[in-house]
Amino acid sequence: MNQSRNGLILIAAMAVVVSLAAPGCATKKYVSQQINSVNQRVDQTNGKVAWLSNKEQKDVSQMNERIATTDHHVSQLSSAVQSAQGTASRAMQESDANKVQIQANSAELSRVENSMNYQLVEKADVWFAFDKATLTPKAKSELDAIAAKTQMMPRAVIELGGFTDPVGTSNYNLDLSRRRAWAVQRYLIDHNVPARSIHVVGFGKERGPGDMELSSTDMATARGKAESHKLERRVCIRLYGAGALQATETPTTEQ
Repeated sequence: MNQSRNGLILIAAMAVVVSLAAPGCATKKYVSQQINSVNQRVDQTNGKVAWLSNKEQKDVSQMNERIATTDHHVSQLSSAVQSAQGTASRAMQESDANKVQIQANSAELSRVENSMNYQLVEKADVWFAFDKATLTPKAKSELDAIAAKTQMMPRAVIELGGFTDPVGTSNYNLDLSRRRAWAVQRYLIDHNVPARSIHVVGFGKERGPGDMELSSTDMATARGKAESHKLERRVCIRLYGAGALQATETPTTEQ
């Protein structure tokens, strides 16, 4: 009887233990599930944090690269601006220098153009005896005045045109007219007129250019054929000065 009662007590105790143990197991399982869920969330959060951290680092790296690239471009632009300013400054200096040179060239061109503007300053005629190329005292006096005036104009040019009367052949008279012009040329050179300033041409018995023809007044006052022939035995002298330069320099002479 006692054994039977003890068995019942044991069974009852075991039932109590089982009933008490069952809720405990359930609680541990629940807690374990919650912990696993939290761990999963933590893992997910850590993954997101790691992704965000990597992304942030990547973005920061890209930003730094962009900043470095921008700084490089700014540096290049600054260098280009400085170079452009230097080039502009040099260009302005060169422009000023070019202006000065252009002004100097213009002045020189004006001087040259003026020097080429030859004008008739003096004209004269010296006469010769029939079939002669010898200078008379009167002719030498005329040439002295021409030489003196020429020495005052270092850029002067003298044109000498030799003529004869119509008596004789054309070839002979051409040679005679040249000898008369050469005689005048030699006299002027002997009196310090530069040879380079004298231009000689013989016309013989032909009529010369308009500015070397005898004036109508001379021909009208000539008495008959003999007198007009006398006027034709001559050397026509034309003295030209080089514009405003004709009296601006000290005369040069040749011995």
